[in-house]
Amino acid sequence: MTTHVRAQARALRARGHDVAIFGPASGALPDGERALSSAISITFGGTESGLGLDPLSARRVAHVLHRERFDIVHVHEPLTPLVPWFALRSSRAPIVGTFHVHREAGHRLYPVARPLLQRLIARVSARVAVSEAARDTVAAHFPGEYVIVPNGVDVDAFRRPQPRPPALADGRRHVVFVGRLEARKGVEHLVAAMPRVCARHAGARLVVVGDGGARAALESSARALSVDAQFVGAVGDADLPAYFQWADIVCSPATGGESFGMVLVEALACGTPIVATRIDGYRALVGGEGCGRLVAPGDAGALSAALCELLDDDEERRRCGARGLAVARAYDWSVIAGRLESIYEAARDSRSDRAR
Repeated sequence: MTTHVRAQARALRARGHDVAIFGPASGALPDGERALSSAISITFGGTESGLGLDPLSARRVAHVLHRERFDIVHVHEPLTPLVPWFALRSSRAPIVGTFHVHREAGHRLYPVARPLLQRLIARVSARVAVSEAARDTVAAHFPGEYVIVPNGVDVDAFRRPQPRPPALADGRRHVVFVGRLEARKGVEHLVAAMPRVCARHAGARLVVVGDGGARAALESSARALSVDAQFVGAVGDADLPAYFQWADIVCSPATGGESFGMVLVEALACGTPIVATRIDGYRALVGGEGCGRLVAPGDAGALSAALCELLDDDEERRRCGARGLAVARAYDWSVIAGRLESIYEAARDSRSDRAR
């Protein structure tokens, strides 16, 4: 979400808007961003997140919002405690709230805290969800009108040629995973799929980009299976496109909890085919687009079969890549920012009408 917020700010600034970023933080922030609370790491729904849970930040949030006199306050995950709650309560400007989270089994917090959250969400002038899956998660508890505005990608930045990363050796086949190393990302199933891929394509290598609590177990599993797996750790935004560009296939084997396949869109922007699981967020994004293959979640055999099928067919990978690039262009930030502008204007006009 941090990447999303910063990219959204860049896209809006490119269109002439003044954008300020505030929120909880666990470390130093780039110039112009301000921490209103420390961030505490919480694992919720299988995902580790940093939440701003300092009750004393209420005063800091109120001070910033009253001092800056924003035209619009855009709060991401507005029902997540505590900093977003304080922003909803203190803002004098129209509020746009974006919901990112999807949970197949339902959101645990929403039913428990519904009386409080109902009062807070009533202050949101425009509700945005990044996908139908994200909308369904929140709308099940807080019905209303939600506009679907997906995550964006800077297509030109991802297509700008990058040098080959050292982990992606010349003359070999590379399956690349990008994401946090946690259970719901399903990387253990990808590791289990790789022996068959390596048997069919000698020298095939798995490159894992990202870090997390499951890394040590995944590295151990790869060694036990004699899989050539390179774990490169976290990679900065500027270096990330190279891994998509030089991959033969990008694989996202998540078992659930994905509202939107941001990694998939980034891969497609590079013209790289994908193999992913047939879960809500992924299926809605690329299910009928012919950009790669979708398989059942948690099925290492299906993953290996799909990977081998695409690695066997250079022409099909090129076709998938070309189709994927066409899909990605619809998610370019220049398109998404224009949609956000319309939502902001409607929220501002609606507040003005009520004031009269």
